[in-house]
Amino acid sequence: MLNDNPKKPKKRVDYFHPTRGQLFWRTQRECWRRMVTPFLMYLFMSLLLLSAQVIPYAWLSVPLGVVCILGGAAYNAHLCYQYGKLHFGELVAGENARRREAEGIDVGIDHRVEREYSAWKGFYIGFLIGVPVILFGCLAGAFFDMLNASGGENVWGLGQLFGAYSALALVMFTTWAIMPVLWLRNYVPAMAGLSLYWSLVMIVLPIVVSGVFYIVGAYSERRARNAEADRERRLEEARERAKNEVRVQTEEQRKKTLQSKKKK
Repeated sequence: MLNDNPKKPKKRVDYFHPTRGQLFWRTQRECWRRMVTPFLMYLFMSLLLLSAQVIPYAWLSVPLGVVCILGGAAYNAHLCYQYGKLHFGELVAGENARRREAEGIDVGIDHRVEREYSAWKGFYIGFLIGVPVILFGCLAGAFFDMLNASGGENVWGLGQLFGAYSALALVMFTTWAIMPVLWLRNYVPAMAGLSLYWSLVMIVLPIVVSGVFYIVGAYSERRARNAEADRERRLEEARERAKNEVRVQTEEQRKKTLQSKKKK
């Protein structure tokens, strides 16, 4: 029997012509999606950094910790470099699609405008990597420091709990941000009471690294595309010259043939 209630075809989503609101939320989703892998790389290096702190010698554990932090930044740089190249390619595709659409050619609705390159996106991705630092750093700075000031007395109750767990979350998930503060507190007597708020300064690292290498990746992709276009242009010119040379050679051969016939 024929199906009396056939399935309705799914309505295709227009990604090429978003409204302001759609573009905003889709851009947020794209940037949050891109921050996940760099954050996991920082987390992985943070675990190595935390392991290195078991070494009882500061002259060894601190340099190893710095190497781990720089390793996370290196992963961050590589990933954002690739994001910049990818997004610049999307920008070129979008410009071509808009140009064809202006000429009256149907280009479809599948191009995702939120994935196009913009210089600020790299810095924003870096900021999103630092969101856990902002969250836990503010809580630890507000409550953990107050816990220390009270000498550990139970004067804050829930505040102490927030402070302790926030400091623990900083150590477990964003060791790269809190460890420089702990080094200063532990190994520099004059800074023994340094506030955990100073861990917020470390979010500058992913912001700068992500933003700079995102832009560098885009410029690298642009240079590669320009070089490819230049190579294609030179090949086309060479083909044209080859055609002209063949045409001239043919004319010369025809004249020689006519001259030889006249001699005969």
